[in-house]
Amino acid sequence: MSLNVAGDGVRALLTDPQTSGGLLVSCAPEAVDDVLAIFRADAAVIGEMVDGAGRVEVA
Repeated sequence: MSLNVAGDGVRALLTDPQTSGGLLVSCAPEAVDDVLAIFRADAAVIGEMVDGAGRVEVA
C-alpha cells in the first residue's frame, strides 16, 4: 500500500490513532443503505474498494 500525501507531518497526522477521529466501516455495495441507516446522520460513504495495487490518495 502507498500513501500519497505531501510531507511526513501530514502522513503522521493522517495515520496517528490519536487524531484519526471516527470509526471506519466497510461493507458490500448492496448493504450501503442499511449500514448508513444504522449510523444515521453520523455516517457517509467516503470511497470504494477496487481491484488493483493498494494505494491511498488524499485530496
